[in-house]
Amino acid sequence: MDPRRSLRPRRLPWLLLITFAAAACVPDISPPTLTFPVKEQEVPAVLAIGPIDTTKVVFEGAIVGENMDQSLQEALKNNLARTQVFKEVAVLKLTDKTNDAEKILSAARTQNADLLLIGEVKEYSADVPSIFGSRYEVRMTVQAKLYNVHNGALVWKKTDKAHVIKDGSGFKKPESLDIITRYVAMPPVAAGILPPMVEYVQTEYLASLKSPAKGAVAESSEVFGGAELAKIDADLAPPQTKVPYKDHAYAVVVGIEDYRDLPKVDYAKRDAEMVKQYLIKSLGYRESNIVTLLNDRVTRSQLEARFEKWLPKQVGQNKDAEVFIYYGGHGAPDPNTNQAFLVPYDGDPAYLETTAYPLKRLYDTLGKLPAHNVTVVMDSCFSGAGGRSVIAKGARPMLITVEDPLMATQNLVVLSAAAGNQISSAYPEKRHGLFTYFFLKGLQGQADANKDKAVNVEELYEYVKEQVETVARRMHTEQSPQLLPGTDLIGDRSKTNVIKLQP
Repeated sequence: MDPRRSLRPRRLPWLLLITFAAAACVPDISPPTLTFPVKEQEVPAVLAIGPIDTTKVVFEGAIVGENMDQSLQEALKNNLARTQVFKEVAVLKLTDKTNDAEKILSAARTQNADLLLIGEVKEYSADVPSIFGSRYEVRMTVQAKLYNVHNGALVWKKTDKAHVIKDGSGFKKPESLDIITRYVAMPPVAAGILPPMVEYVQTEYLASLKSPAKGAVAESSEVFGGAELAKIDADLAPPQTKVPYKDHAYAVVVGIEDYRDLPKVDYAKRDAEMVKQYLIKSLGYRESNIVTLLNDRVTRSQLEARFEKWLPKQVGQNKDAEVFIYYGGHGAPDPNTNQAFLVPYDGDPAYLETTAYPLKRLYDTLGKLPAHNVTVVMDSCFSGAGGRSVIAKGARPMLITVEDPLMATQNLVVLSAAAGNQISSAYPEKRHGLFTYFFLKGLQGQADANKDKAVNVEELYEYVKEQVETVARRMHTEQSPQLLPGTDLIGDRSKTNVIKLQP
């Protein structure tokens, strides 16, 4: 069957038409019989109904209705299942009651859900004059959130309100307020939340079916692009290591994917975020000692502040300190001086001296640090020929020298993505930069050539170089990662372990 079936309206039963177990205290209240249309468009996704936080549904200091959250979950499940829009709708099973989104998402992944819907009663008030003898008035505000389970992203949310005033002469017991809330106050809230949620998911699904233009890389749907990314992220997950947390290890991680006026650098933000995870989970860096700059936060002034003020202040005179720099973004050559520049978010290739950050200046700053080990990893290039490099309009791509005499200092090692006349490419199949992907795979243990459960600088470089060159040739381009200073200058630093893996 064509998944893009005709969008004929299908009648969706009103939320909370399900009969609640309410014993004899239920007054003679007619459940709502309204319906609202749902487009006849199936979505092959499993929707989990997570917790509905009803802790604010309180009257005179007491919670209104036992297990109201569970009954609301069941009602949501049954009504959404009746639409036959989703492949499956199920109530999420939790071993412990929690409203922590990460724990709930973890449970949803275990139960093979694709989407997760959770809710919260944000505000609730009830005015019941004469002890349920006459008019009652209920106000409530409910917020619903929809998550992509595979990548944990919050993809949709909506808040709606209800204000109901009704004759309450048929209500003789306080517990009847539970029924009022479920049968009368919740349906109009649901009517404002459920239809747009279903329509949003259907629209996103149809968008995910569209083929990209020839030669273009398909952009992942916010809702339906997560499964593939989740598999990639799982394959690239930071390994367990024997490295304890280091109190004097400092890092600056930079990823610029979306520039103000320059072409996008595909996957640079994902690259930087994954590198940060490796630093924390595998390399012993404390999160509090890592500065992460992404997209519009990467200005020249921020680079100056972090490289030239923050790092020297943190390292001080500590010769046991470690420093790690990751840069993923555009580089640019200055045709007049043959110098390389890191291009910040608002950088201009025509005015590099005033808008970009000189690579030589970075090496100069790092070379002055007394830290015993300074590592720079750059997924960028400086030829101006494309990829992760840019050049002023009218200028020609050029061979640029990225080596510097300061590179011969005894504490500095640089792994860069490409030679001076090459471009640094993206790896669309893996949703990462080509160089960064294999740099991380090497840290996972793929670069452990002698199988001693450790990866040193030389092993990492040789692995990354071979893998990147091989895949680049398949993509009909040339890309050869560089180790700076060269192998003739690096000496014993080539045997320094970058990571120690668990046996």
